[in-house]
Amino acid sequence: MPRQARIQSPTDYYHVMMRGNNRESIFSTDEQKRLFLKSLKTQSEDHLIDITAYCLMDNHVHIVVKANMTDLSKAIKCINIKYAMSFNQNRDRIGHVFQDRFKSEIIEDDKYLLQVIRYIHNNPVAAKMVKLPEDYYWSSYNEYMNENTIIESQQRQFVLGCFSHDIKQFLEFHKQKDNNEYLEIKEDLEKERLEKAQEIISAYFTKKGLIDAKQVIKDPVNLEGIIRELLRGSQLTHRQIANLLETSNNIVHKVSLMQIEQ
Repeated sequence: MPRQARIQSPTDYYHVMMRGNNRESIFSTDEQKRLFLKSLKTQSEDHLIDITAYCLMDNHVHIVVKANMTDLSKAIKCINIKYAMSFNQNRDRIGHVFQDRFKSEIIEDDKYLLQVIRYIHNNPVAAKMVKLPEDYYWSSYNEYMNENTIIESQQRQFVLGCFSHDIKQFLEFHKQKDNNEYLEIKEDLEKERLEKAQEIISAYFTKKGLIDAKQVIKDPVNLEGIIRELLRGSQLTHRQIANLLETSNNIVHKVSLMQIEQ
């Protein structure tokens, strides 16, 4: 099956994700992360991409860039080749380091641009690697707080300009909860959805003064109520909701149909 052609972003901004081949780790030392950032910076200096944000995790990388699609593809290819050569040499191995084709999504407006930047800066927090985004060294978050080295100065000024160049507004924005879903590894996305569902369940229990899960399962009113909340606020399938609440898929489906009719 032929690969689907990538869509050109109307803003020229893209959220890019590169992940390790076969889900393997791509960074095991700080030196490897420095090498990757150096390769990334080189593509910026060659005027192929403008780097707006980044976050290096152990087995994947998030980048926000401004570029045309041709230059973006060329830049990512160059990074892959250069980093893979060094990575394989140090580990005495051969083969791909990153998955053959990077993932990307277009960023259609400034609002979504800021949301994506917030999302990738909070990746280490979501992964419970740190408590706050400023505690993580390998993202662009602190470049917005202090002097930038990897991200483009013009991009930094543009993003901060959306907050009237008020760092406090930028900080507060990063603390806001965001229920949107972004470009992510499938396994991590499923984990995020389940964690969100657990938050919805906990909130329902608190609101209704419930303690025991059996109070929900045995009470049709509470069961319907929590199903409605999960259908409305989570991205879980009917089957996943049924498994989570230890009920039948048919019951979840009936509640869903009732919502549509209303």
